[in-house]
Amino acid sequence: MEPPERPAYHVEISAKASADFGTLDPEALEAIHQALDALETDPRPPGARRRTAPGHYSLGADLHRVLYAVDEEARLITIERIRPRPPQRNR
Repeated sequence: MEPPERPAYHVEISAKASADFGTLDPEALEAIHQALDALETDPRPPGARRRTAPGHYSLGADLHRVLYAVDEEARLITIERIRPRPPQRNR
């Protein structure tokens, strides 16, 4: 029997993002946990947006955005903040 595959990336939660988790309802928490699980194998999934700083991205999860940094050399993803998405403007 083969051992299960290890995730390609390790996900760490910053202190600020950890505090953000305390403000979320259970439905939002579930969507965010699913997004974080997906980041372990693909740090730039469909829908991820590059931010201004190199190696920094955001990803939508439910009505929130997960702001994170990718360190390719260390194979590390650091979740920096969990923020509500701004209301969509009509175009």
